[in-house]
Amino acid sequence: MMPALTVLMTVYNAGDYLAECVKSILNQTYRDFTFLIIDDGSTDGSGEIAASFRDPRIRLLRLSKNIGQIAAMNKGLEMIETPLIARMDADDISMPQRFAHQVAYMENHPDTGICGTYAIAFEGIKRFYYSYPCRSHDIKVKLLFENCLVHSSVMMRRELLDRHNLRYNDQLKHSYDWELWQRAANHFDLANIPEYQVRYRIHEESVTFRTSRYQIEAAEQLDSVSLALLGLDDHPLRKIHRDVSLDTYKAENRDMEFLRQVGEWFDALREANRIHRVFDGEALNRFLKKRLFVVCTMNTRHWRQALTCFLKEGLIVRVNWLWSLKFFVKIFLSALRLSKV
Repeated sequence: MMPALTVLMTVYNAGDYLAECVKSILNQTYRDFTFLIIDDGSTDGSGEIAASFRDPRIRLLRLSKNIGQIAAMNKGLEMIETPLIARMDADDISMPQRFAHQVAYMENHPDTGICGTYAIAFEGIKRFYYSYPCRSHDIKVKLLFENCLVHSSVMMRRELLDRHNLRYNDQLKHSYDWELWQRAANHFDLANIPEYQVRYRIHEESVTFRTSRYQIEAAEQLDSVSLALLGLDDHPLRKIHRDVSLDTYKAENRDMEFLRQVGEWFDALREANRIHRVFDGEALNRFLKKRLFVVCTMNTRHWRQALTCFLKEGLIVRVNWLWSLKFFVKIFLSALRLSKV
């Protein structure tokens, strides 16, 4: 009988981490799966490490030359026949109950085509905990600004991928997972399980580490596509969009005009969405209010403008009382410091 799940992992020169990764898959409490490992022309012995595991669930395909991760993943997707597909990266670790929880979720939510989980990033002894929206409406809104599905945590429904011709875009060399989630969100529900079921490794050879600058450039390309759906790609405040993404990556202590521009841009997003109906209106408004609070918090040097924005937008009802308290303390300290200048 065909198993319910195939785990798809591409490998290229990941020998230092591969054994630990493979063991985390083979030790899953859910055991009804095939483990498709595609060795993408590795030259460091990764293929031999994968071949050393004598588990009948492993299906190892060794490519004679490196074709790149996107091509290798798409090749794997074409080979898979099981109803469910789980992604895994060769330097990451899955928690023992990851598949059990995700399979159960997918069985209980037939309209969900892609399901991820929370994740823990680790670098040596450092740990960084990442939580994400769990409901489809909220995920789709956040994807307008940033990726919120960890690639090595997702489980996908093959029938929906095939029906909507969803594959990784080989024309986009970075952030290709984010771009795929954006397209998928136009066709079916996405979800995150609020559990830390994946640990992903940060190191100098990881894709995230090596391509962070290029991922920012790719994000700007994705903005053009997603904002075009709202008719805003040529908007004069379009540059604000990337400034307030990634938890205000470039939005700390800007000039006083910046806060006003952010407010105008968010109003433009709401109005465009009212016309084009791309996103759930309440989910969009909820996200924009929370993001505006972060912008205000990071710009308390301009305390009058930040406080005015906070009160005008009614942000006190959108964030918890502790965050609001910290904001007012920052406002007070900033006003006090400036009064002494």
